[in-house]
Amino acid sequence: MKTKTFFKILAMGIVLMLLAMTFGTYSYAAVTGSTTGTITVSELEAGVNVSIYRLTDVHIADNGQPTSTPYTWVTEIADWVNTNYSAYNSVEDFAGAVKSDSTEAKKFYSDLAAAIKGGEIADFTAIETKTVPGTASYPVTDPNETVKFTGYAMGTYLILVENGYRVYSPAAVNLLPEFSGSEWVLNETTQSVESKSETPTITKTITDDTKTKDNYSTKDSMTFTVVADVPNYLEDALAKNYYISDKFANGTIDTSSIKVYGMNGSNPTDFDLTEQDEYEITTEDAQRPTGTEKDVDFLLDFNYDEIKGYDQIKVTYTATLNKDASVTIGSTGNENNAYLDYSNNPYVTGSYQTQESSDKVYTYAAEITKIKKGAPATKLPGAEFNLSIGSDVQYFVRISDGVYCLANQGSGATQTLVVDSQGKLTIIGLDAGTYSLKETKAPDGYNLATEPIPIVITDDDLNGILDDGDTGVYTTNFENSEGFQLPVTGGMGTVIFVATGIVVAGLGITLLMVIFKKNRATK
Repeated sequence: MKTKTFFKILAMGIVLMLLAMTFGTYSYAAVTGSTTGTITVSELEAGVNVSIYRLTDVHIADNGQPTSTPYTWVTEIADWVNTNYSAYNSVEDFAGAVKSDSTEAKKFYSDLAAAIKGGEIADFTAIETKTVPGTASYPVTDPNETVKFTGYAMGTYLILVENGYRVYSPAAVNLLPEFSGSEWVLNETTQSVESKSETPTITKTITDDTKTKDNYSTKDSMTFTVVADVPNYLEDALAKNYYISDKFANGTIDTSSIKVYGMNGSNPTDFDLTEQDEYEITTEDAQRPTGTEKDVDFLLDFNYDEIKGYDQIKVTYTATLNKDASVTIGSTGNENNAYLDYSNNPYVTGSYQTQESSDKVYTYAAEITKIKKGAPATKLPGAEFNLSIGSDVQYFVRISDGVYCLANQGSGATQTLVVDSQGKLTIIGLDAGTYSLKETKAPDGYNLATEPIPIVITDDDLNGILDDGDTGVYTTNFENSEGFQLPVTGGMGTVIFVATGIVVAGLGITLLMVIFKKNRATK
């Protein structure tokens, strides 16, 4: 009894194993001339457009076997192949001569994509275009979106991906039958679209010799460094545009200081690039190619074929904050924006994508109010000051009544700071540090202060807000005493002494007159 049970279990196991093997081997039905399949395109950004073009037809006999000429170029591109790649007049010649992912294959599909998008092949359009759900955004994470094209006849298809931040190369995918077991079957296919480079990015930093800082005074010169990735366009791409530009809204860029370099990741050396050969520069009325920012301070237009050997482009220049009311005090900061405009659709001449990087420069201010000592509500006009860093008296440009901006010597700069009619003095464009404010002229009728007062500006968090306040403005009062106000004693006693003196003097005069009359009478 046990033996029969064992053999039943063994037989059932063999049956199940054979079924598993059968279904594992023949998961798809044998092909016919009308068999269709699904193409999945993966590794995509959200929001991109994916277009698919049919390049070859597959020919299947009634019995499900390939014919003697298994595939041919579709009619629309046959003439283009004959004219531009005569060695590949038949698809079999192409398949026999070119390996997948080879340089030759990439060039062929790149040239074909350029001809299609450039209108060189008449009446040849995408069979279908799908947009990946969502919106393209920056920064771009590893792309992991997919789209599916279902119900497609067997053949070779060209896939073009456009309107992303990444630069996608043309991709080709085969939807072809394979001989499996005892018959020809069609397996669905997944194509991972190649991106020729990581997403081109641009970064901007402020460098100050051995350290990086982002707070400056309006008299300081600061050095900016911009680094941007170079996309890897295929040789026959129709669009290989590459621009770097910059705008310092509240500052002035020294355009004569602009230097441009090529960089390679494996070689730390910076290679000087030559104007007119590798790039052209515009500094007057410069406009970005996208037309969204028409007042950049400079625009660099690169010759892509001359810089394609570099991984990155580096641009350095010096700039200063404006010495006028446009400079921003506090946490808002003074933004300096760098832009990278590049062709994200290499086969659409007018296509652009933009990367942007900004850096904020913080600067601070001090507000001093001149008041009467012991009566803070009484504001005192007419006072004058100077401001020092250590023993160095600083220079300023006058912006308006009582408002001054830190500057360098020359061009009408002054060391004299005069309060306004309300006794207020505002000094803008100060860097973090300790300053000394000294009174050089007191208000009329008041004593000149002999001791300066300190102004201490600290921003360890580097956010434009003073560590001991909630703004970027240091505020303080400066007191003055009134005239020669010495203490005295015996106020009413003086009046009594004067009155007594007058009485005594009067009695003396009367006595003298009496004596004078007596003398005359005696005579």
